[in-house]
Amino acid sequence: VGLGAISSEEAEGARLETLQFVKHEAKDDLGLSYFIDYTERFVEERYGWQALASRTRLNTTLDMRLQQVAYDSVAHNAERIDRMMAGKGKRRSPPPPVQAALVAIDPHSGEILAMIGGRNYDESQLNRATDALRQPGSTFKPFIYASALSRRSHTAATLLSDRQQSFSYDGGRSEYKPTDYGGGFGDRDVTLREALTRSLNVPTVQLAEQMGISTIADFAETCGLPKPRLYLSTALGASEVALLDLAAGYTTFANDGTARRPTPVKGICWPEKDDSEPVLTRSARALSPQTAFLMTDMLRAVLNGGTGSRARTLGFKGDAAGKTGTSRDGWFVGYTPNLLCAVWVGFDDNRDLGLKGSDSALPIWVDFMKRALEIRPDLGGAFTQPGGLTSALIDPTTGLLACDKCPKSQRMLFLSGTEPLAMCTHDLPDEQTLAASQESESTAAQSGDDEISDEVTFEVCAETGLLPSSDCRTLKKRTVTWKDLPIGTCSPDLHHKAVLPPDDKHP
Repeated sequence: VGLGAISSEEAEGARLETLQFVKHEAKDDLGLSYFIDYTERFVEERYGWQALASRTRLNTTLDMRLQQVAYDSVAHNAERIDRMMAGKGKRRSPPPPVQAALVAIDPHSGEILAMIGGRNYDESQLNRATDALRQPGSTFKPFIYASALSRRSHTAATLLSDRQQSFSYDGGRSEYKPTDYGGGFGDRDVTLREALTRSLNVPTVQLAEQMGISTIADFAETCGLPKPRLYLSTALGASEVALLDLAAGYTTFANDGTARRPTPVKGICWPEKDDSEPVLTRSARALSPQTAFLMTDMLRAVLNGGTGSRARTLGFKGDAAGKTGTSRDGWFVGYTPNLLCAVWVGFDDNRDLGLKGSDSALPIWVDFMKRALEIRPDLGGAFTQPGGLTSALIDPTTGLLACDKCPKSQRMLFLSGTEPLAMCTHDLPDEQTLAASQESESTAAQSGDDEISDEVTFEVCAETGLLPSSDCRTLKKRTVTWKDLPIGTCSPDLHHKAVLPPDDKHP
């Protein structure tokens, strides 16, 4: 009455009505109730409670086919994880059921296509996709690397140290001593590209110290994340974030450098109007299209041979980029050119899940993405490389242009004008030195926050040897190491041109 929503007579009539209690029966609603709750809150915050009290009609962004797939993927894999947890707890009381959340977004519009906030809305109305704040682990790292690349102070070939080191903070009164996953170190220099691909902790903290935590925090906030705390541990994902906000941050990489805020509503039709009023999404320019593609290229390598390589062994074949994360929970955020999906797995009481992101969240992502792209192939495709980028063959031990004596080389992308100009001059190492280097690389691989695959099989355009576009007529399979993956994407004007020999070792 005080708000003017009902009259005094209506309020008195409602007060005198006899209450009837009916037992609520749980129903399978595909997790829609989480999305409905979030949509109501979104509309109320933007338009006021009157928009929900009147006969307003909402045109939501949800794709029911993708919602069904999301629900099935979470339900099936959560049961699998429950069985794993029960097996671990044979000598003690079994843990409670694991929880999981999933959001799928169109990265170009910000429209939420699917949302799962938990395994059972009737048992818990907490929307873990929007309201559960947790430490995202290594899924935060791309924002550090993107901040460095955007300032042109670092490139993919910049060397970082993966050795034991301490970092001073709090005016030099305290020290932070990170280790790589599992407690070890690679004991060598690594390129910035490799540090992200293998999710190495010590080089990441070193990069964060070089950039300044306040700079990184400001950049993350521009991308749509809540502003992180100004601690060095923030570099490893120690600041809490909601899954939906993390997904929104990744739209920066998938949407040519423009961060999109998520929206559950396309349009709103007021009672006195016949036409639907579009709901405008909010956005912020955080990166140039070139820097955003550099990040996509490096996050591709995460799936094609880095910590997210299990996506390939589980059968996901599309062109995609993403990042694993392991804290007390499991995380994975990944995207194709037109679909971004983020997954979280953990316990409501914040106990340690004890599983890597590649073992908990990644299988849910793969399950969802494979089926989603079958239903809507338009959400897949190949990433398009913008102009203003230059590729070069790099010696990963020096970060300089590779010479004929380099035992290994790797093709990398650079903002034009930032690529190395000098060529490495080191002599070919003897067998003993080379063996020690290979052993060090193996140790570093095991220190990443997930398993590493040395080789990956994928399809390329048979005419150009590049990653295929929708116009490619003939495809063939290639098996290479992750360091030798092709960077460029084919296009119609490249057909019938000898871009690369079919069996070139370094596409």
